Amino acid sequence: MIKVIFPKISSTQKDFFDYKTTKKILSHHDFVVQSFIQNTGYGRGGKVWYSPKGNIYLTINRAIKQKDILLNSFYTCYLVHKFIKENYSINLQYKWPNDLYFNNQKILGVIANSKIIGKFSIIQIGVGLNINKSPIKTSINLSKIISKKISIFSISNHLLSFMKNSFRNNYSKANIVQYLNKHLMKNFNLNHPKFLNLKNIKILSLNSDLSLQIKANHELHNIYFGELI
Repeated sequence: MIKVIFPKISSTQKDFFDYKTTKKILSHHDFVVQSFIQNTGYGRGGKVWYSPKGNIYLTINRAIKQKDILLNSFYTCYLVHKFIKENYSINLQYKWPNDLYFNNQKILGVIANSKIIGKFSIIQIGVGLNINKSPIKTSINLSKIISKKISIFSISNHLLSFMKNSFRNNYSKANIVQYLNKHLMKNFNLNHPKFLNLKNIKILSLNSDLSLQIKANHELHNIYFGELI
């Protein structure tokens, strides 16, 4: 795994991506771009991701099989959840499809973009993890939870090492789904165009195809990745 780190950058997903150069690197290594600050960081749906100094902002570029593209943001949430649990004894909540929370406050956001050209597939996995700063009122950071300031270099290197070793292993979609279901957050408001006027919506489970099963008006519905607004 090769990593480059910047004091400040517009976006770890956009600024440092050239297809021909990246393809050469990814044929041999995963490639990580990290920055202490992002000027125009963004999340799912083009939402602004506020990126003050003190947190982890990075993008992992990987060459993968096309069939594994959809699973990767879920897999990243799974890996970060396990990393935090194993190293800090903290049990985070998983919010479908790609966020982690602590006591209903956001601590992690993941965004995945893919580029498919012929048989070559590239996945860009953006990770924003609050370490020492809480960018918005509804967020929280790890140092606040454990009452101790954390070194960005130390934790980002440790996290990437953990993920690198995990990427080498074969992983089961069923195991990831089962794990995330154990920590699935069910008490958030569902903002979805098909269900805006319905009440008493219950979030039930993450399905094996990575969709979210809900119950509305006594009927079961599945919401697929990308349908939330």
